[in-house]
Parts: sequence; C-alpha cells; structure tokens
Amino acid sequence: MEYLDELLEKLTRATGIGYSGTIQDVILEELQKYQIESKIEQDGSVYSHIKGETDIGVMIACHSDEVGFMVSSIDGAGRISLSEVGGVDVRILPGQEVVVHGKEDVRGCIGAKPPHLVTKEERKKVIPLEKLFVDTGFNASKVKKLFKIGDSISFCGTYTKLQGDFRSVKSLDNRASVACGVLVMKTLSKIEHKSNIHFIATSQEEYTGLGARIHSFRLPIQYAVVIDVTFGEHPDLSEHEYFPLNKGPVIGRGATIPEKLYALLVASAKESEIPYQIEPLPTYTGTDADYIAFNREGIPTCIIGIPVRYMHTPVETVSLKDIDRARRLIVEFIKRLEDKQKVG
Repeated sequence: MEYLDELLEKLTRATGIGYSGTIQDVILEELQKYQIESKIEQDGSVYSHIKGETDIGVMIACHSDEVGFMVSSIDGAGRISLSEVGGVDVRILPGQEVVVHGKEDVRGCIGAKPPHLVTKEERKKVIPLEKLFVDTGFNASKVKKLFKIGDSISFCGTYTKLQGDFRSVKSLDNRASVACGVLVMKTLSKIEHKSNIHFIATSQEEYTGLGARIHSFRLPIQYAVVIDVTFGEHPDLSEHEYFPLNKGPVIGRGATIPEKLYALLVASAKESEIPYQIEPLPTYTGTDADYIAFNREGIPTCIIGIPVRYMHTPVETVSLKDIDRARRLIVEFIKRLEDKQKVG
C-alpha cells in the first residue's frame, strides 16, 4: 500500500484540465520506471503497450483529466472571472482555494460576500458562476502579465490521510483509477500473459470523450476494460444510488456491457475472493465506455468502478484497499479472458 499511497499523491497533485496540465508527464514517468513502452499522444492521452503472445488486444482505459475552470476575463481590479470545464458543482465554490495556471502557478481564493452583507433572499440562492471571481491578491497590472484568457484554474486540494486507508483530495475522479491502471500495468509487466495490453490514460472524458474515441478506433483491440469512479455513500442517497467505501470494486451491469464480460468479472472476483459490488447501468454509463463500446463495429466493453465520496469537489475521498482490489480483479479478469475462445 505504501507505493500506492505515494503514487496517488503524485497523481492528485498534478493537474489536467482539457489539454493543459502536468498529469501526462507524471503518468509517463511512472510507467517508464517499469520499462513499459509508453508515450504521450497528440490528443493528450498517455499510451502504454505490453506485447502478448497472440493477436488478442485488450484496452485498459481510465481518464486522466479533472474538472476545473478557465480564465474568462480579468476586470480593472484584477479579479479573475472563470468558466467551468467539466461538471463543477457551483454550490461549493465560494470560499474555495484554487490555483491559476499562467506564466506562474499562483494560489487564489474564490471570493465570497460576508454573511453580514447577504440578504435573506440571497441566502436561499446558489451564487451563479458568472458572479464569482478569483482573487490572487495581485493588482490588475500584475494579474494581466501573469494570466491570459483561457488559462486553466484548478482546485488547490491537499492530500489528506484520513483514518485507516482512506484518503481525501481533489481529482480522485479519476486519478484513483489512473493509479489502479498503472498498478495493473506494473503487475502484467512481470507475469506471462497472452494478450496485447493497450493502456490509455484518456484525455478529456470530463468534456468531449476525445481520448476514448480516438484510441478505441485506432488500436487493434477486441475488448476494453474501463476503470472509473462511482458514487460513495452519503446520508441523502438511497441504497441503490451509492456504494460503500472499503467494500470492494464495483462491477457495472447494463445495456452497454456484454453479459458474458460481466459474468466473467463476477467469476473472477468470486474465484479470487475479492469483495465486489454491482452497479446497475441500464442505459448510458457516464464513462469512457459510452465512446468505446459503440465505436467501429462495436467493441465489447466492461466497467470497473472505484467508490468515491464527494465527487467533483476538492475533498473527494477513496479507500486505498478498493483501488488495490480493483487492480487484482482486472489482472484476474484478463487471465480468464485469455482462456476463452469468444466472449462478448
């Protein structure tokens, strides 16, 4: 768990909003530690390949981007207006710390009107994004030298070790899954296997699905495994809407996922004594699987979810054990997939 802890902290400290950020370099560095063929693609995805003994190609996909903002304007006082990139929850923004990424990375805060100056009616309303701004403390001249329209803004986020193996920080959606994918590649690089493994830390899942679309089309793959996060427990949710942390990875089941792949995942979990949960996904999945499964002539695709609390906030929370169990499940699944003549 020590290496996973260190890896997850590195991944979540990095940024990756749209095309911008440092996350690609961090992922590439980790994969190259194990002499795995890897590179950063033109679209911003990180691609890694482990050669197998047969022509069977398996794609392991997990998106590397995070939700965030971009600079939309700078006013005469140096206040920075922001536009969202991905599905940011506007309710939580006033008072948050952020980092503006321009010629320098500069911390700022999203200004909030003091409660003493808020009317009763204002207290009942969510402040719209267009009325929020980032204050860096610099004057307008300095701000305009450092930042340009379109520069990215990320949550600040602190890697916090909660009780036991729980960790809280920004961008666990989807760096928890990236950590899992890197560990899968590390494991597969050390054992014999038949399949060609194509790992993609995909770009722009939070906005366009670009990386998943491109690479599932171009790569010689017959199957795909998408690793993403899913909703952890919360007091206001019904039991079918959440999945407890530290109870194992979540196996998706629904119209997008071939029943044989789902059954093989369940069998792999049971035979390896890996605790697991089931998520009903009756239509679209809200993950990269929606772009991969319906690409080309159709690519049989399954989904592994890692439960995360407080998604799309700076305090997303995950269990390290769930990440490692997801790693074990995917490795066992690939072993069993290789033994099947035809699945999907």
